[in-house]
Amino acid sequence: MHVKMRKYFNYIGYLLIAYLFVRTIKYELSFDDSILKRYLWYSYYIILIAIGVFLLFSILYIGKAKDERIGGGWNFIYLLLFVFSVLFISNDFHQLIFRFPNGVLNWSSGPHEYGPLFYLTVVYCSMIILVTFAISFKKLFDSRNVKNIFLTLAVPVVWGIYTFFYLKKVPALSMFYTAFKSPEFNCLVTIAYIESLIYNRLIPVNHDYERFFYMSSLDIGIMNSDGDIISKKGSSVSEDLIREALDSPVLIDENTLLESFKVKAGYSYFLSDITHINNLKSELKKSSDLISEENVLLREKNEIERKHKSVKKQIEIYELIDNALMDKIIKLEDILDNIDVEGDNFYPGIRVGSIINVYIKRFSNMLLLSRNAKRTSTFELKLSIDESLRYLSVFGVMCDLVWDAEGVISIDKMLLLYKTFEDVLERNINTLSAVLVSVKLQDMSLNLSMEVENPSNTFGARRIMDRDLSCDEFVEDGTLFVRARVLLGSDDYGS
Repeated sequence: MHVKMRKYFNYIGYLLIAYLFVRTIKYELSFDDSILKRYLWYSYYIILIAIGVFLLFSILYIGKAKDERIGGGWNFIYLLLFVFSVLFISNDFHQLIFRFPNGVLNWSSGPHEYGPLFYLTVVYCSMIILVTFAISFKKLFDSRNVKNIFLTLAVPVVWGIYTFFYLKKVPALSMFYTAFKSPEFNCLVTIAYIESLIYNRLIPVNHDYERFFYMSSLDIGIMNSDGDIISKKGSSVSEDLIREALDSPVLIDENTLLESFKVKAGYSYFLSDITHINNLKSELKKSSDLISEENVLLREKNEIERKHKSVKKQIEIYELIDNALMDKIIKLEDILDNIDVEGDNFYPGIRVGSIINVYIKRFSNMLLLSRNAKRTSTFELKLSIDESLRYLSVFGVMCDLVWDAEGVISIDKMLLLYKTFEDVLERNINTLSAVLVSVKLQDMSLNLSMEVENPSNTFGARRIMDRDLSCDEFVEDGTLFVRARVLLGSDDYGS
């Protein structure tokens, strides 16, 4: 339940108590023409209006997220509530709500008349009630939970029938009016309407946890403080393992990880299937081994066929890749050799390793292309950046790529921009939560823009100036902004 909704429900509860309290004093105790009795009468209406306003505001928060707020325009209703409250309290001076022909001091000795502001108040209250009902039923239909809609509909219908006959003062229903006086009935209707919304699941409550467990696909459960499993879905887990997993996750088997948490009066636990992570780790290991084996083969071939022209070309390719990527290969091997499935470095290590592995593969591919042609389609650069972002998405990072760089340009210039992109990712990989990348080709330059949420370094700025590359970085409001520009000459374009 939204914290604002809970606050308004508390206000409604207090006002209902105050409503009955004022009614009891006003009608059960005799004050004759006292000022106290008259102002109790005024406050009677103020409380009624306030209950309607707070009920409307509580309905507005149905379906809102924890940190979501309603529009500021609704606060105008508060202003009107304040204005009408002041007008009721000051009625003795202007008598625009209630008029007393015999004078204010003799207000109860004769009939009183309704002033223009009384009817305006009735219109205001009617609008509040209609808007409340309209929003409630709209949210009910939006939720598609209309199976028991008649329960919510019955409350305003019964209230409307009662109010109609109450105003008509039908003699045949006098016994009913005596048993259910208007204040008590209004309180009952308010509570019944809120309960009907709860019954239709518009207002969340702490019920049906077991039903949630059995309907979900999660392997979860709850254990009380005595070690008894209260609710569970999926595999059985011993008490000792649940308590052990409080400090750190416990590996049940090769592909199942147990995590537990302390909750009020017990423990909550869930089992995670890490088969996909293990497969990913295996693929990363294979990729690393494959690259190492290829390096060895290239070295051996270099020694055996040194004099042959074709071998010489292969040697040049190897040396080019080796010089460009050896630090990345060493870093990837170090991650895989030191990663621990049950340790704290498992998920960070897998995430960094995935990004480095993509970079090695894509960078090598573009280097190989550069041996046969100086220029190629920018689609190769797009594929490289997009693959890195897709790997980040697997680990929960929000990613987006905006591409406006169609053309054929120098591969060396694309690699220069790709290095900048990779450098930003690796420096912030352990903390970033979202990455927005934009690449644009315009004005004889290839431009890269990056926005990184939660960067590793939230202070300072830096600038990189090279003959062909200029790069500016700065941090603002917890977001790293990167602007890189690679200059292109006439020879860097192709067809």
